[in-house]
Amino acid sequence: MSSDGHVAALKDEVAQLRDLFQRRLFEDKAKNRLYEELYEQLAIARGGLTEQLLGPLFRELLLVVDRVDRLTEGEGDVLRSVSDELLELMERRGLRPTPMTETFDPVIQEAVRSEAVAGKAPGTILEVVRPGYMLGTQLLRAERVVVATGAEPTPPGAVPASPVRDEVDAEEVG
Repeated sequence: MSSDGHVAALKDEVAQLRDLFQRRLFEDKAKNRLYEELYEQLAIARGGLTEQLLGPLFRELLLVVDRVDRLTEGEGDVLRSVSDELLELMERRGLRPTPMTETFDPVIQEAVRSEAVAGKAPGTILEVVRPGYMLGTQLLRAERVVVATGAEPTPPGAVPASPVRDEVDAEEVG
């Protein structure tokens, strides 16, 4: 074989190897994308299962924490430490407070009362009546807040025309 024949054969072999290398590289990229998608779906499935299983239990435990807190208002009671321990236990399992905001967010908050306050813009949060909590992306319990309004304050016993609700919730009765 002549040197031109060797060079042509080498060029052909290099071209074939380059094509093989590129195909393998594309296959590896496709496999990596598939693995990443599968890991993301697995994480979502695990998170959803956790929220399904722990959500109802955490809601009930939060009601117990509320009751204990009402019993121990203003006191450094042993029951208060039980309440703190329950919250800590749930936090280790993924419970977290709703994000703090200065203005009313109906997605994570529930207005229980409105008050006309000079110098406060409508929708400004004046007081947090009850903290809200999330588990993963799921809202377990809305934060209950008192909101500033440009109108007159809501009279006691009146039914407001907004998402404002009475402070006593059906879940807390009993």
